[in-house]
Amino acid sequence: MPPIVLSGDLVASRAYGAGKAARVLSEVVNEVNTRFSKTLLVPLDVIQGDAFQGVAAAGPDALALVFRLQGGLVERTAGRLKSRFGLGLGTIDQELANVEDPSLLTGPAFVAAAEALVRARKEKRQIVLQSGRADLDAVADGTFGLVEFVWKRWSAEVWRRALRYDEVADIGTLAEELGVSYQAVHKQLHGRGVLAVRTGLAGMGALLKGVGE
Repeated sequence: MPPIVLSGDLVASRAYGAGKAARVLSEVVNEVNTRFSKTLLVPLDVIQGDAFQGVAAAGPDALALVFRLQGGLVERTAGRLKSRFGLGLGTIDQELANVEDPSLLTGPAFVAAAEALVRARKEKRQIVLQSGRADLDAVADGTFGLVEFVWKRWSAEVWRRALRYDEVADIGTLAEELGVSYQAVHKQLHGRGVLAVRTGLAGMGALLKGVGE
């Protein structure tokens, strides 16, 4: 399967404070690199303080990574800092084993990711895919559009619970940790669209994994 290049940058980092934003991004990227070490073919690298780029195996975990990075920023900054992503599906000119300088990597996947990020900025989107396939890109536009519509309305607290549920993958465990009923947690995760967002990203990830197989 072709790899997927993830290029992204922060939204409103100047208003938050460039220095503080850079530190938060670095912390979140380090956590994501550790958590998704098996998915990342090239770890995410912070560029110029407010941007990042890496290469992942195309599939559900690549989009789980996007979810985790976005949530980590929101949670740490009470919603004041978010990111946008340009995802490029395609080939890479170099071998990815033991890459010493990720900035020297080139190829159609990097061009696609850069173009997707430009479109995300222009259209005020948070996730845009460019795959070279009009049908796949159209499905991604619809799926990611719905995902963005839902999670833009989440408070930092909803994000915190969504991220913790992502870790434990069990509503009962989360309810026990929070000291509330199973029903209360399920109602929030369902009512705020957390479960729907996870399903949408997992489904889109499965489509990406299937490309080229």
